[in-house]
Amino acid sequence: MDFDFTSEEIIFIYGHFKKEIKKLTELKNLPNSPISHKSINVDIDLYSSITNKIEKCCPRLNKLNSYL
Repeated sequence: MDFDFTSEEIIFIYGHFKKEIKKLTELKNLPNSPISHKSINVDIDLYSSITNKIEKCCPRLNKLNSYL
């Protein structure tokens, strides 16, 4: 499979997904989270899986994590 993303598109997707992981983790850690942990974990796992695969292809993206 070839997706033909530009570098900018990969950075956008990676950054967006990392921010979603952070938001979902914060939501999960709320004392009275309105969403079940199981549901949140499914989303976190999906975003994490995708970002991990992107990191394998573009290891330099790890440097962005401190900015997200």
